[in-house]
Amino acid sequence: MSPGSSAATARPDIEKQTWAVTGGARGLGSCLVRHLSDRGARVLALSRRRGPDLPGVTYLPYDQSDETSIRNAAHLISGPVDHVVHNAAILGDIGGLATLTADHLAEVMRINVAGPLLLTRALLCRLTPNGTLTFISSRAGSFTEGHDPDGDYAYCLSKAALNRAVAKLADDLPHRVLAVHPGWLATDMGGAVAPDDPDLAAQRIVSLVIRTDGPETGSFTDTLGQPILP
Repeated sequence: MSPGSSAATARPDIEKQTWAVTGGARGLGSCLVRHLSDRGARVLALSRRRGPDLPGVTYLPYDQSDETSIRNAAHLISGPVDHVVHNAAILGDIGGLATLTADHLAEVMRINVAGPLLLTRALLCRLTPNGTLTFISSRAGSFTEGHDPDGDYAYCLSKAALNRAVAKLADDLPHRVLAVHPGWLATDMGGAVAPDDPDLAAQRIVSLVIRTDGPETGSFTDTLGQPILP
């Protein structure tokens, strides 16, 4: 059986699914949690703070920069998990090469790359056979399509590393593993001038994950499933 073959089988109704979403109390994460709640899913929102009380949503304390917090959050999860959405990340310094430091680069890589990998490892024993691991990435991590004038060196490097980690996980795991660029979203991270709606992005991400004809494992796409060059 190929790594992506389990993803081709039919999935149960979303009302019967359990989703774990990191960074679930703000930005795109909060939109994902709200949309999943509206659709009747059981949602485990992993975040440093609580969000609003919503049907089917449980908030679990989670700090992606702290290995102990990652392990503790995983231990609080009981029962099978159908889908994990690794959404939590930081933008970090945007001052360009002039303000880049080794410590800052290490911090961004720790949170944006190491954290999702460690949580994935901790949750593998909970993930259902047809489960999906979705990593919210960015076109900024693409060698080909990631050109922009921003000085976000650490963020770009972390997303490039995350995309490669997705490809590696797809080689190693029987589950479908996806990297998804959500767009330039009007959130605290994206800023008020960002053109894309986080609520629409959340809806499209959920639809993409549950599609039986969705992207193959190891893919890097936008929210509609269109490939993005590495």
